[in-house]
Amino acid sequence: MQEYVLTREQLRDLARGHGDPQAMALLVDSQLSRRRLYLLAIAESSAGRPGLRDALALVARIDRDDPAAGRRLLRHPFLDAWFAEAARDASPAGDTAGGYLGALAVATAVSAGLPCHLVVDTGPDLVLPGLGTATAVGPGRCEVRFDGAVLSIGGSLRLRPGSTGSAPGWRPALRVVVPGHTIEIIDTDPLRDRFPQPPLPPLSPAEGAAYGRVIADAWHLLEYEQPRHAEAMRLALHAVVPLRTPADGRQVSASVRGTFGAVGLSPPPAASTAAELLVHEFQHDKMSAVLDLVDLCADGGPARFHAPWRPDPRPAAALVQGCYAFAGVAGFWEEHRRHLRGEARRRAEYLFASWREHVGYALAQLRRSGELTAEGAWFFAELGEVVDSWRDESPAIAAARRSAEATHVAWRLACHRPRRPDVADLADAWQRGAAPRPAGPPEMVATPAEPPLALARALTETWLDGRPPAGLTGAEWAVAGEEYGKAIRLLAAPASDRDWTALAVALHATGVRAAYERPDLLRALWELLAERRQAAPPGQLARWLPEGPSEGSG
Repeated sequence: MQEYVLTREQLRDLARGHGDPQAMALLVDSQLSRRRLYLLAIAESSAGRPGLRDALALVARIDRDDPAAGRRLLRHPFLDAWFAEAARDASPAGDTAGGYLGALAVATAVSAGLPCHLVVDTGPDLVLPGLGTATAVGPGRCEVRFDGAVLSIGGSLRLRPGSTGSAPGWRPALRVVVPGHTIEIIDTDPLRDRFPQPPLPPLSPAEGAAYGRVIADAWHLLEYEQPRHAEAMRLALHAVVPLRTPADGRQVSASVRGTFGAVGLSPPPAASTAAELLVHEFQHDKMSAVLDLVDLCADGGPARFHAPWRPDPRPAAALVQGCYAFAGVAGFWEEHRRHLRGEARRRAEYLFASWREHVGYALAQLRRSGELTAEGAWFFAELGEVVDSWRDESPAIAAARRSAEATHVAWRLACHRPRRPDVADLADAWQRGAAPRPAGPPEMVATPAEPPLALARALTETWLDGRPPAGLTGAEWAVAGEEYGKAIRLLAAPASDRDWTALAVALHATGVRAAYERPDLLRALWELLAERRQAAPPGQLARWLPEGPSEGSG
């Protein structure tokens, strides 16, 4: 079996966010080789399963007669999902695995112009991946025949592949054709539900056309502004799955390990949104392929880190994926902002600054986690150099940094708890007038509450909309207006996590780092002293506490 090894220079280029054509080709080849091995393993268990056996025979013939078509078959993004189902469905009585593989093999043969004949198990509709969907031909067994010119499905449907438009009972696959590449919009495949967000039902012609236009416009944007991303996607991104928009209207996207070559997107409102999400999810896909070849991080570590794009504590292995993908997002906005003017430029400047702050903070945690391998430490030092090079002093930087700090503080208040002996020792030292001793690291809350992100969101909206949103407390309003002294005065007796978040951000803005690093410790100390009837101004306590990063500090 061929061994796939990235050179140091190839790995460096990937670490810095891209990947040259040779590196991308190697990643693709390694994924296809893995799928080929899975197919061989499935073939060894195909005895007594005639549908699967016949499908595998057609796959073998395609690979022999047209190796390029064989590669296209292996490129199908949901083969891994099919492998899992085929391995579970190993009994002759449940020989349904051959139906999906048979349909994929027939579609590949037809696209390559190779005559074929196969009987496949199907549901109500027969999906021929990449080719189209024959409607209302099942459920049951369906005979499919291709003589090199005409495709016959069941007893009634006959068509010439490649002809434009649909026919009664036939729905052609949706495709986005861009220079040098074709991306399929997969909206009927029965295995397209592999993403966390459910897929949309099959798109209407108007919906498909609208979705395809946005993807095409996103591609043209990337090709013009960020050609290295487009170059890499041309080699490895072949399909997009339309996802349902959540009830709250959020834009969602997804990539899943095991669906290499496809990403999921809810219908994007604009080309720039689609381009950003394509970059983000494609970076995840690339990282998954890299991790199949290179150990970057120990597995199984505890969930103790703050990924600022998520509310829950995350293990270091998850930060590996997140840092890489969101560095791609920051890099997208770093370049895209240069092509904009006016209010669009102002908004893009903020989004760049915000993602840069979040990625730098997460990278700092990852690099000192102690869970990276030597190769991983080198890889993320390279990525860190890129993130550190994105330094400018646009007015958006300070606003984005303050919002990011509010996110960090809110998460620490929700997820961290100081050790009780540490709090008691500090309270005793305060009452004696002694110097404080450094506290140990915080403990993680087993089931943390949702972080209080009202201030972080308000700071973002204040920058983007020019005014604070409704519903803020007086102290939050003061922080949004950069009146930090006023916020501190208003919060002499914080009563909620939102109050503590605003206080910590205001104190940090005036140079008190301990409030930002350990808001959980400051809150617990203030509450214990209040119980002892020795209440002290929280700002005074924060200035007294020693500085020192916690697990989730950047």
